[in-house]
Amino acid sequence: MTIRSRIARTCAIALLAVMLGGLGTASALETDQGNVTWGVRPATADGPDSRTAFDFQAAPGTLIEDWIAVTNFSEQPASFRVYASDATTDYDTAAFTLIGAEQASTDLGAWTVVESGPSECPDTNDQAEEVCAHDLGVRITLDGGETRVLPFAVTVPHDATPGDHSAGVVASFEQETAEDDGTTVLLEQRVGARIYLRVDGPLEAGVNVAGVTASYDGTINPFGRGAAIIGFDVTNTGNVRLSGLPAVRVTGPFGLDLGALDLEPVANLLPGGTGHVTARVPAIAPVFLLAAKVTVTPTAGDGSIAETELDVLPATGSAQAWAVPWSALVLIALISGGTWFVVWRRRRYRRLLAAELAQYTDEILAGAEARAGGQPARSAAGGAAR
Repeated sequence: MTIRSRIARTCAIALLAVMLGGLGTASALETDQGNVTWGVRPATADGPDSRTAFDFQAAPGTLIEDWIAVTNFSEQPASFRVYASDATTDYDTAAFTLIGAEQASTDLGAWTVVESGPSECPDTNDQAEEVCAHDLGVRITLDGGETRVLPFAVTVPHDATPGDHSAGVVASFEQETAEDDGTTVLLEQRVGARIYLRVDGPLEAGVNVAGVTASYDGTINPFGRGAAIIGFDVTNTGNVRLSGLPAVRVTGPFGLDLGALDLEPVANLLPGGTGHVTARVPAIAPVFLLAAKVTVTPTAGDGSIAETELDVLPATGSAQAWAVPWSALVLIALISGGTWFVVWRRRRYRRLLAAELAQYTDEILAGAEARAGGQPARSAAGGAAR
């Protein structure tokens, strides 16, 4: 492996942050030269404007031109790589994010050219793609406190699929460090502004809930309540960007209502994207068997273009889980066992006492008979011996 490809791969592994969409989005990184703080935001040719993201709608074959402002808030000069990157949905968090820095864009990121810099790589092997991806975009150096406005252009292909496409215009700061084995590691931190593009054509919207799992997290308190742990995947099955409002309801045998929870929205789920959501519903009684029902109600994504009203039905899913009250059962077992042990001890004591009394009585009678010169003694039951 070349040093260059090693650096490109490490960019994705050591990515410190990707923050997109906020007005004046900024990041800070401590370097050998001091703290470097920078930000990006949408702009006009004259400077930053009030937009929080780029929101376009266009027909296939359209050319869109706009500007991005990059600001170095640091006191010292700093160099940045500015490029466009495809957006994706992070499975673990269901959040809007970008593809790895070692990957080349193939969708809206590849259609977006920043100041005439390259935006896509040829279809080749993975190692060559890593090297190529590291050279996409343009590199700029800004003095401390300087803001530079860069033009970019989006060329919508004639065969672009209808619906929503998403990306981000990114300003990344790279810092090389040396490892103990002598290899060079490149740490890259990125900030950017989102690009939303809706390509004209038929729109389809839909969400799906799948892979629902349920489990029960009990408590050692035999009279306490535990929590139901629900996990599920939400997939955007349409070609428009959607958000979703997940809700979970937990029931017991015979439909007994045990608890419900409204979760944080799944925001801006991209077409084809899948995100995993986990819910913890507290104060659930252990009633041996639980049923969890998940409902995700679709809503419009962010941006004026995505606010188009679409007829989308909620998606549902369900799962079951055992909720055995082990602590209560152990307590019952201990009480039952203790009660049985006490009864058993009492009965055993009575048997032993009766045996000892019988033996003592026999000894008394034998002694009396011996003193009477061999004549039988009066029996313990009364009556004279004859």
